[in-house]
Amino acid sequence: MSDASGSPVGDTRDLDTRLLRTFVVVAREKSFTKAAQELNMTQQGVSNHIRRLEALLGCTVFDRGQPTGITLTDRGGPLLEYARAVVVATDNLFGYTKPTIPSIRVAEIRERHMMQIVWRAYRKQYPEHQVIFYDMLSPEQLDAVRAGRLDVGMGRIPHEISGISSAPLRLDPVMALNVTSTGPIGLRTGRLGYTGVAGDRYVHWVGFCEELAAAFDLHLEPIPHDNTMLEAIGHGQMLGQIPPILAMEGMRDYAATQYFHFERFTDIHPYYPWRIFWRKGETRREVRDFISTALQVARTQRWLQPLDGDCEVWVPADGEDHLAIARTLT
Repeated sequence: MSDASGSPVGDTRDLDTRLLRTFVVVAREKSFTKAAQELNMTQQGVSNHIRRLEALLGCTVFDRGQPTGITLTDRGGPLLEYARAVVVATDNLFGYTKPTIPSIRVAEIRERHMMQIVWRAYRKQYPEHQVIFYDMLSPEQLDAVRAGRLDVGMGRIPHEISGISSAPLRLDPVMALNVTSTGPIGLRTGRLGYTGVAGDRYVHWVGFCEELAAAFDLHLEPIPHDNTMLEAIGHGQMLGQIPPILAMEGMRDYAATQYFHFERFTDIHPYYPWRIFWRKGETRREVRDFISTALQVARTQRWLQPLDGDCEVWVPADGEDHLAIARTLT
């Protein structure tokens, strides 16, 4: 049976977006219990949402029998990216229908959850405020903030930029990422590579790696991929063509990294300095409140505190004020 447009009645391509939102939260929290708490649902309700979604999609999205907890299946990983896109699009759609309080326009870098964590804390205090997320790399964010198309951005930027205010947000530990376990590895002694050299979109990450190499006279192999091309990187590593690569620990947010190993360096702990930034002289109260929430979250999440251990800590010059804050928190 078809409707007037010729589409089958009850076409499973018409999904309840609540099922996708539940899928996204469970994948992030790796727990039905934690997802239920965030979504204000019962654990049984969360389980029912996932079962309904799996029935509609015709595949299992979570492996529930792993000793490490809930993990995405091979089919669930790619589907998660589509689900996130639908959830963000839905939030943005409804954001444009609330004219009483202007939306806060926030950028995040794909699959990095820092701003999502800030948003959840902000939503508890200001549930009436709408936040719209945009997936943009740092150079694009800066242009958008300057042009008034974006309120809050995140990335590695210089301290002083005309028309921009910023503050330290996170010291992201840089580790060795490999598809198999490398065991103990030294930054000075191990064979290592770095990604992002194929284009100028990752100029801040490439600059960080080059500064690190210069600081310790390292030979890092340039890899013509970016860090999101994990399937190609993993395949090259299995063939011995690509060495372990430098990667921020925050990349654990990426679903595909569940198949990779993160190894701390035994001799040096490098940190990538993230900043939150906004237009200088910002007057909107809701934007200032969002920024204040972000800085508070950075402290409660210990984003600005280095890892425990006796290794030498290294940050580029633009990370020194991050370390200064870290010293006040210890």
